[in-house]
Parts: sequence; C-alpha cells; structure tokens
Amino acid sequence: MKDFLTQLFGEAVTEEAFEKFNAELGKRFVAKSNYNSKLKEIESLEGNKKTLEKKIEELQAAGADSEKFKTELDALKKQIEDEKAAAEAKRADEELTESITAVFGDKKFTSDYVRNGIIADMKSEIAKPENKGKGYDKIFEELTKDKEGIFENPNQIKDMGGFSDVDVDVSEEQARAVMGLPPLSK
Repeated sequence: MKDFLTQLFGEAVTEEAFEKFNAELGKRFVAKSNYNSKLKEIESLEGNKKTLEKKIEELQAAGADSEKFKTELDALKKQIEDEKAAAEAKRADEELTESITAVFGDKKFTSDYVRNGIIADMKSEIAKPENKGKGYDKIFEELTKDKEGIFENPNQIKDMGGFSDVDVDVSEEQARAVMGLPPLSK
C-alpha cells in the first residue's frame, strides 16, 4: 500500500505520514483480514441466534405441554380420588345393607319392592342424629310395628282346588249297594 501511495504522491509519503494514514484508514475502514474474521463471527452469532430462537420456541412449547400435562395429571389425580371415594362409599353402603338385612332374620317380605323400601328407610333412620346409639333391630321394629302388607302371612291359605261334577258310570245297583240300600227286585 505504501508503494502505491509513493507512486501517487512521491516523496511526500513518509513513514510518519503512512502511519497516520493507516491510523485514519483503520478508523474508517476495516482491513480485509479483520473483515473476514468479523464476517465469520457475525455469521456464527446469527447461527447461534437462530439456534437459541429455536430452543426458546421448543422450551415455550414444552412449557405449554408441561402446563397441559400438569392440568391433565391434576384431572387424573382428581378422578382417581373420586373413584376411590365412590368405591369406599359403595363398600360402606354394602356393609350397612348387609347389617340391616341381618336384622330381618327369617321374616319374608311381601315383595322385593317392600324389602328395598325398608332398607332405604332404615338407612335414612340410622343417619338421623336422634337415632344415634339405637340398635338396628330397634329401628327395624319401630319402622314395621303394627304395619300391614310388609311381611308375608306365615299362615297362608292353601289353594285346595274346587268341587266339580264327576262323570262316573255307576249302575243303580252299585249306587244302592254303596248307600246300603237293598237291591231292586226285578
């Protein structure tokens, strides 16, 4: 570069002037070697920027998925708790029903409808605070005492069939003999 300037400006290009020229030139321009390294650095930074932007998008998507997963997990936990509570309530109800039916003993109800109604009434009465401490048999007795149509009558009337005409071919002689009458003379 110094040679080129010397050809243009001759002896005016001194070592001191050339250094000042390079200093001023360096302030306004970048050397080609510096330019190439800066260009590579910029390209690398842009690549890093794109990589980081992609990573941010992935993290945001994962964060959204994480929230969705957390919501679904919470819903699943709630469903499990609800099913567990329902199963426990069902088991407790079945145990209560067994305890109530044990009180019935050998009594037979007029229908399943009546039996189920008594069970429901017993459960309702057992839940009342005023019946706390009462035995199931006492509550059962109070519910059914002096009420008709709840239990089958142990002394059922048996159907014996009706009377009907009987066609029997009996001769007059045979009939007289059965009745103890003397035979007819001929």
